Amino acid sequence: MWSCRWGKTIKILHMAETSGHKLNCRKEEVELKVRISPSRAKIIRKRLAFMGAKGKGGVAESDTYFTAPHRDFIKSRECLRIREKNNFLELTYKGRTTGTMARKKQFWKKEINIPIRCRRKLAEDFLLNLNFRKVADVIKKREIFLLGNTVIALDNIRNLGWFIEIESSASGREDRKKALRGNLDILKKLGLEDKDIINEPYRDLVIKKK
Repeated sequence: MWSCRWGKTIKILHMAETSGHKLNCRKEEVELKVRISPSRAKIIRKRLAFMGAKGKGGVAESDTYFTAPHRDFIKSRECLRIREKNNFLELTYKGRTTGTMARKKQFWKKEINIPIRCRRKLAEDFLLNLNFRKVADVIKKREIFLLGNTVIALDNIRNLGWFIEIESSASGREDRKKALRGNLDILKKLGLEDKDIINEPYRDLVIKKK
């Protein structure tokens, strides 16, 4: 028996793809990421503590990414994934990367997250039988820190190495501008530069590594 509401899932995904449609989901996540060395990760932990960031522990995440039969999500830079963490599964869709996002090397996409209450294999088979195709698996160990309202993650990605991700929430254009500036300010306080920002998702980096 399915305990997932897949009909609703597909309907919401269709809505999300429709140009100009307002997504019924949470605030935008304004985020950036930088590749770092293991030694730099140790320095950043110390600087975060000095800045008053609160450690929130670690989590292992396993993501499987898919592309659609009707459009290449790699080219459009959309995201459709199944994520597993702490024995919890969810299906996530993120919209296209705009030219402005690519130029600023920061991303502010609203997410649609739908809990999956069935086995992972069953969820994957559902998408595969609709002709969605697996493109990458991203396995990470994530250390989470909270600095005010900003979430900072130190990510150790299997076969890719270490990264830092800085993420703030925003609702509206002015709020987004503040988040963009705030992320860059934190980056500099951690001894990193905006020229080092990576404008590719982990999915694409894993694909290139194959």
